Amino acid sequence: MVSFNRNHYSPIGLHLSPRAAVMAQLTGRTEQWDVHALAHVELPHDESLATDEQDRQVAASLRAALSHHHFKGTKVVSCLGSQELFVQNIRLPQLPPEEIGNVVRWEAEERLPYPVNDAEIRHLLAGQVHQDADVKQEVILLACHQGVVERHTRMLEMAGLNAAAIDVEPCATMRCLRSTSEEQSGATTGKRVAYLNLGDKATTVIFAEDNQILFLKYINNGSYHLDKAVARHLELTLDEAAQMRSSVTMSPELDADDEIHRTVIEAIRQPLDTIGSEVELCLRYYKVTFRGKPLEKIYITGPDASPWLVDYLTSRLGTHCEIGNPFRALRRWPTTTSLLECPWRWTTAMGLSMKPN
Repeated sequence: MVSFNRNHYSPIGLHLSPRAAVMAQLTGRTEQWDVHALAHVELPHDESLATDEQDRQVAASLRAALSHHHFKGTKVVSCLGSQELFVQNIRLPQLPPEEIGNVVRWEAEERLPYPVNDAEIRHLLAGQVHQDADVKQEVILLACHQGVVERHTRMLEMAGLNAAAIDVEPCATMRCLRSTSEEQSGATTGKRVAYLNLGDKATTVIFAEDNQILFLKYINNGSYHLDKAVARHLELTLDEAAQMRSSVTMSPELDADDEIHRTVIEAIRQPLDTIGSEVELCLRYYKVTFRGKPLEKIYITGPDASPWLVDYLTSRLGTHCEIGNPFRALRRWPTTTSLLECPWRWTTAMGLSMKPN
């Protein structure tokens, strides 16, 4: 008998950082997604090894996770991280769409730290902006060295995966959070919001209206820097510091009577302040460049998001912040307690798995 009720599986969304791999696969259809599999894997990272050996170790960890968590198929959508991308907002005169690509490439030649012929170049149209009496076209330049893309693809092949696409983390983050029930209902249509994704080596700042990214910036401060601050403050190894800080990050609120909470917050005060100051600069740029529509809210997501951090940033930035929960895009939430404790760690991987064919 032929069954017509076979599940439709999305590609595996793979979000790699220097210290971890986060994987997600969904089942169902757009706007009717359920989780098929989720996996978070700590990765070996020994900088004394040759890059080929590092990649083999990462590939072995991925193969084990794919088997253990019962992912379906080999098709994967992965993404390039902040340390692999060159990102810059550039301002162009009003041009026909077919001419913008050539002009962006010329601009890249002037700005890239490596030859433009060695680069993979993409761009995002960010909309019109007023500069004095002129109307300009704001464009976000994205570039990556071809050698980085080739190494990334080889590592996926060693893991037994076939790359359906290589995306960028900000697009995946926004795709996932734009798929939440609030966005699907049209409640935020035409409104401008920000997304703040706290990653391993960087914090991503995105301003957007509907599906259009208006502004994108990486702040070179992430969970790695927070862990280093704790390790330095308490004279711990990086792994010990990460475990201690994780216990505080996972807490729904800070406890002033808890010595570990007080100590960790004191240790990370400076890098948190740096992130806050950089986001403030981004907000000032937005207000000057994209006048007329204030930001409605800022979604905070990524593995280091937490309710108490949302409260801190709301107070610091003077803009309403809330947790960006990717599970709101699902038809049914997972029921596993460990997944529900920190759903925002899956945002980018789920967004990658949602990428249309």
